[in-house]
Amino acid sequence: MVAVVAPLAQDAGGVHPLIVQQRRHEQTDVAPSRSPLLPWRWWLGGAIALTFAVGRLVEASLLRELRAGPQLFFETVVWGIMGALAVWITLTWASRQERRHQAELEAVLEQQQELNRQLQRTNAQLALLSEVNRSLAASASLDELLDIVLLFPQRLAPSEASALWLHDATEAILARTTGGTAEQLRELRKRYAGGFNDEQTTQLVTAPGDPDGLAGACVRLPIYDGAIRVGWIELYTKGKVSLEADDWSLLETIAGEIGEAITGARRRTREERSIYELERAIAEERARIARDIHDGLAQTLAFRRMRVDLWLDWLNEDPERLRAELVALKPALRDQITELRRAIFALRPIQFDEFGFVGELQRYIIEFGNQHGWETEVDLGGLSVALLSPQLEATLFRLVQEALTNAAKHANATTVTVQSTHIDGGLQLTIRDNGRGFDPGASEGSQLGLRQMRERLTTLHGRLTILSQRGAGAELRVWLPIEPILAGQPGAEERL
Repeated sequence: MVAVVAPLAQDAGGVHPLIVQQRRHEQTDVAPSRSPLLPWRWWLGGAIALTFAVGRLVEASLLRELRAGPQLFFETVVWGIMGALAVWITLTWASRQERRHQAELEAVLEQQQELNRQLQRTNAQLALLSEVNRSLAASASLDELLDIVLLFPQRLAPSEASALWLHDATEAILARTTGGTAEQLRELRKRYAGGFNDEQTTQLVTAPGDPDGLAGACVRLPIYDGAIRVGWIELYTKGKVSLEADDWSLLETIAGEIGEAITGARRRTREERSIYELERAIAEERARIARDIHDGLAQTLAFRRMRVDLWLDWLNEDPERLRAELVALKPALRDQITELRRAIFALRPIQFDEFGFVGELQRYIIEFGNQHGWETEVDLGGLSVALLSPQLEATLFRLVQEALTNAAKHANATTVTVQSTHIDGGLQLTIRDNGRGFDPGASEGSQLGLRQMRERLTTLHGRLTILSQRGAGAELRVWLPIEPILAGQPGAEERL
């Protein structure tokens, strides 16, 4: 499930309220203010000194102090200088305090502007991450998802070309490209191939002779779903890559969302394919049952109906012959009843949800054997530890069903054994009977069931081995590769 991260709340204009408030602060006049008295401090000091001098002279003349002229002059000058100095010091101190306060305001404003820039970056990153999650969640199919995954990393690291590589069970394949032809992408990858290494982390690779990446670089972004590596993205830029630490973190977060979305889309695709395969298998089985009823039971009953008219004539004309016909009718009816029960059994619903795959398969084998009077031995221990996908489960069931049906029709067996084991990195299912046997080389081309079994296994890279000879029973060995599923790791090797 993809988590959706909502961006910060915005106003009607699409801008965060704090950003609007900050812009208003930036538009305010923040020029440092100066005291109106500061430019006049020297004149004020001189005026104060002159006032002191005049005041001292007035005081001396009013009190008629008899002092010497030099002493009076000295006192007048000293008191004037002291007054002027006091005014100058006071105004200078006030001016310096005001400048210090203004510097603090400017520093606070710069911090506020830096916070505003960070807020804008965070808001833009959250909006991009929200867009990524919404787009990934809205993708209806794996192809639609892969068509858009390269668009989002390029929003942070604009590039002239990009490539998406995905792992499958055995190798890495080029899933999507943008901005260049296959030949151009090969040349770009060749240019930066020397810088690629085995580290499972984001890499910035530059070309030989250009360590700063001024002429271009390659951003290699691994894609993970949890601990499982899904693939990687390559972004080829024209110039130097200038990304901050939070941009690299956001790239890795986007890659994680892409990996989770790809894994989920693959899982949904497998489930849809399994449902389609199961529905097709049900349709094929119904068609087979219809053919069997039409070619077997329906034809026999039609023949018996025609014989009834003849029996009416024999009732009086040839009663002994009629008696012989009725005696022969009894085993024929028994065979038809057995065939009808087989068709009814085949139409019973398969209850994987209630008993699990292993339990329901074992129940089906035993009940099928009981329908035909077989002594059945079942050992499905190898299936209990296998992490089988729904597609493999449906395929295995159809293979067992086809093998048992062939044995019922052609083998005339009394004992049937079904075993499962792990061998050669895969699962082997063995179906063995003690019937009349056959020549595999002469019979396989003419038997539709065996041909269909090989076709089913070919699509899953499996194989079918037939061991049989006339009069010695038959053994069918079905092998399917499940090692990548059991390991839980892709184990793919990168290649062009």
